[in-house]
Amino acid sequence: MANPKSDTKSVIERFRVALEAAKPASGGVPLQDLLAEAIPLLQLLSELPAEKRAAATFESFEFRECFTVLTLVGRRLALLDLTPTTAVQVTRLALWSVDPSNEPGVERFAEHAVAAAVEGFVLGREERVSEVAMERAASCLEPLRIDGSIFALIISGAHEPAVLSDCVDALGRAMLEADVELAIVDLTQLAEPNRERAAAVFAADEIAKMLGGQCVFTGVDQRWRAAATDARIPLEAMQIAPSLNDALKAARNSADLDAAARTPRWRALLGRLLG
Repeated sequence: MANPKSDTKSVIERFRVALEAAKPASGGVPLQDLLAEAIPLLQLLSELPAEKRAAATFESFEFRECFTVLTLVGRRLALLDLTPTTAVQVTRLALWSVDPSNEPGVERFAEHAVAAAVEGFVLGREERVSEVAMERAASCLEPLRIDGSIFALIISGAHEPAVLSDCVDALGRAMLEADVELAIVDLTQLAEPNRERAAAVFAADEIAKMLGGQCVFTGVDQRWRAAATDARIPLEAMQIAPSLNDALKAARNSADLDAAARTPRWRALLGRLLG
């Protein structure tokens, strides 16, 4: 058998050279990034003597730790949007870097190692697909201008609190840029109410008030009321309508009243300027 332990620096250098020579399809991901992802695995593999790998007794802590890291590396490669073929190729290059002489008896270990990396890749791919779907859904959550005086934010699906906060911030920016003071936030189709999501969406009320206007909420059912109570949000101080149509009527009535209240002030000011 070979030396009990491979020199870690030599293993990493062999992997780097092999990676540059193989040039796996990385989809634009720099090879240096693949090297960085593989270094923890290479360090662990270099500490496993060939005798142990050939013994094929994989129940010890050393092997469990090694296979766990292989799974994590596979997941990371999936999150980098690599293909399964490339992930397997990178894993096999790592195994070769530890055992370039292809010692007999270690093939079974290599099979288990590749299987662990593929398992991690599958988990990472599922995570990545879910992440992309959420990003696409969130990109559609733009404030909708109803007319000259009202913006609406109509949210559908299940979104993380951070995404909802971004949507509410976008609503505030849109109102500020358009000099609009009225907003409607519809929660009818927004799923999975909880304290954090409630804090995110009901922040629209504070933003509207900071701009000198108001926000009308709709779709606030018992689930959202419970979530708001959990977040200590005073819904009684907010304007809530039973439906989107009622919210539009309330907002338009408020816009008409506001316009009527402001007209005399502007006329009086104009009269003073002209006088």
